[in-house]
Amino acid sequence: MLLSRDMAAAFGDWLERERIQQALLRARPDLSGRLDPDEDRPMLRVPLGDGTSALVAKISGPERPTWVVGIPHPRTPILREAATLEELVQRVLEVLGPLGVDGAPAAGRPPGGSPPAG
Repeated sequence: MLLSRDMAAAFGDWLERERIQQALLRARPDLSGRLDPDEDRPMLRVPLGDGTSALVAKISGPERPTWVVGIPHPRTPILREAATLEELVQRVLEVLGPLGVDGAPAAGRPPGGSPPAG
């Protein structure tokens, strides 16, 4: 069976999403069973500590398709592009914030890892 150009592109997107998901799970085992890959699109939902989710998705850019991280915010959602899958994973990890000494997400820190103002 020969794959059409669209089928080959979709399979490539799926493979990239799988690489992103596996890299996140290696870095943050606490995400096991919590990442939500979209079945139809190159997209992955990543749960944040505040009950929202960051979206990792491949979008059509002006020059070429690119992976982005969408970070929810009540007034101004943030969209961050990444040049490589490794950079994308790093951006997601920055949004998630640090792990505590017990391997769980650090308490009292909002997504992004900054301590609360006080």
